[in-house]
Amino acid sequence: MKKVMTLAAAGMIALTAPAFAGGYSDPVVEEEIVVVEEAASSLGNTGIALLGLALVAGIIAASDSSSQ
Repeated sequence: MKKVMTLAAAGMIALTAPAFAGGYSDPVVEEEIVVVEEAASSLGNTGIALLGLALVAGIIAASDSSSQ
């Protein structure tokens, strides 16, 4: 019986050896990088468009295209 127990223990040790074949290394924890972009507002571009429209309207109003 003692030989059977010794053989069983040797078999269990033999089966667990491949699990540590590569050695143990600490797990690598990577940091999460979160990029937050604020949504661009179309209201900011509206002011430039209105300024351009006012400039064109001013040029049209200032030009004298009468045929006299």
